[in-house]
Amino acid sequence: MISSRLAPLALLGYVLLRGCDASVLKWLQQRGAATLLRTAGGEDPISFGNVFFFANLATGLVVLLLDRGRLMKQLPQLMLRDRSLLCVRAALGSLIGPICYFLALQRLTVISQTLLFTLILPVTALLAQLLLQEPLPKRFGFSLALLPLGLLISRNVDLSLASAAPWSGLDPIGLALGLLSVLAFSAAAVLNRVVVDKGWGTGLTIGLTNLMAALVFGTITLVCHGPEQFLYMRWWWLLGLLLVYTACINLGGELLLLISYRGLGAITVALWGNGGIVVSLGSAYLLLGEALSLNTVLGALLILAALLMAGAKPVSNPEVA
Repeated sequence: MISSRLAPLALLGYVLLRGCDASVLKWLQQRGAATLLRTAGGEDPISFGNVFFFANLATGLVVLLLDRGRLMKQLPQLMLRDRSLLCVRAALGSLIGPICYFLALQRLTVISQTLLFTLILPVTALLAQLLLQEPLPKRFGFSLALLPLGLLISRNVDLSLASAAPWSGLDPIGLALGLLSVLAFSAAAVLNRVVVDKGWGTGLTIGLTNLMAALVFGTITLVCHGPEQFLYMRWWWLLGLLLVYTACINLGGELLLLISYRGLGAITVALWGNGGIVVSLGSAYLLLGEALSLNTVLGALLILAALLMAGAKPVSNPEVA
């Protein structure tokens, strides 16, 4: 099959695109803040509402059109319990998770947030074991011990100081939002397992879900910010949001992920997908000029090793039938 031959390249493309996600979004936030300052508060061209409105709208429309046949057959067959499951999953993975992700990124560096979000895998494993009675991955305990050690090293903490703390110097609100986002994405990943077992198609699990999220984000933008959020789009905003973030990173990454899962399987994608950490750190250094110390690199490598060990047996499957 073509998808099998293209799967390795698709996985590589997915790792590169998703690794640049936070850096591109942070760049857009910084440009938006500069515009707001330059116009004395008159123009605020970016919010989580309009960012995720376009991202979800593009992804939802494309995936829905590609799988519209199965969607039309499966949608009328959904029972009330199934509809509730899809709504809860969408609220966690498409609303709460992304909103907190965006707001946390406004207060944290890309490097700090990238390392913080490595907690998604162990939290997902624990929730899957608690809610679905799934066995924990092999060597999970060892991986769970390596993760905080890697985070500690990456923060360059001097334990000889009485005031030292693993996340000292970080914005506490940003840290809290980041942890809430981690919890939301982890819970959504556990629900993905339930969704996959039902055999629903991508038009229902991804296309319709993203369109629902786009409707919510569009409504939030209009109610909270007014149409100005869409009218103040300048060339850099249109290019950055619509072409780079929405079309390439969000939509392109989603399609490449589907090809990767179908051609390589969940285990291979889960293992190599962790390479996005390296890409994220590199893109933050090159695009945003964030400091990349030796401690950060060593901590990231330790975290990557922990994730590779924990990912030997995935606890959740992709959103594809």
